[in-house]
Amino acid sequence: MLKNEILKILLAGDGGQGIQLLSDIICRSAIDQGLQAASIPNYGLEQRGGVSLSFVQVGIKEIIYPKFTKPNILLIMSEQARARVKQHQFAETKIIDIVDFKIKMDEVGVSAKSQNIFFLGMLTKMLAAMDFCNQATVLKLLEKKLGAKLDWEENKKAFEQGLLCAA
Repeated sequence: MLKNEILKILLAGDGGQGIQLLSDIICRSAIDQGLQAASIPNYGLEQRGGVSLSFVQVGIKEIIYPKFTKPNILLIMSEQARARVKQHQFAETKIIDIVDFKIKMDEVGVSAKSQNIFFLGMLTKMLAAMDFCNQATVLKLLEKKLGAKLDWEENKKAFEQGLLCAA
């Protein structure tokens, strides 16, 4: 992926899993890099427990409308989200599915409440390799958002483990 293209990322999980937090941090980091970024949330009436989606785009071109059908990267964090995004799964889409990382997260001690931060680490590593974000900026934004919370060190460790697991 070249930096002059627009990268499309679809984040999917259950309400309360932090999908919108990931979207916000990814967009803020891209903007900090001097890129264009836009996101649009999509969730039903049941905000906690229902499916939560975020359509994110980053690149150097102006983003007219952030919703799309064909993502470059698709993060799936729950069973019901997997069913909801079936129509967005294509052969060329890089799919990051929580079921493929459950054992690894258990091995390195990532708790259920920090799984979203683990995946933020993975996404950060991938996006930084394509010059769509900066790892230090993402960590700084994450700390600004979560640093005062009691489980900050747990979240920081989950982020670091995600960085290590990224392909």
